[in-house]
Amino acid sequence: MTEQANWLDGNGVAGLMREVFGTEMSTALRVCAGCGDRNPLGACRAYVSAGVVLRCPSCNQLAVAVATLPDRHVVSITGTWTLEVPRS
Repeated sequence: MTEQANWLDGNGVAGLMREVFGTEMSTALRVCAGCGDRNPLGACRAYVSAGVVLRCPSCNQLAVAVATLPDRHVVSITGTWTLEVPRS
């Protein structure tokens, strides 16, 4: 019997990330404040419950936490991020 993972990769919450940040985020690069590894958001582990928590795939440090309320999203971000946004 295999153990089922209790997380998705970051691509599994791409729609929510697009809604929160207003652009495609799965390729945004993050340097982890904990271990220093550099990974795209899509590589983070996403845990979904009352909100969404994304964690570093290397050390499990918090990358992003999103709580969705009726009238807004509350977001906490850690690490250093690089995001390329196309010009209109």
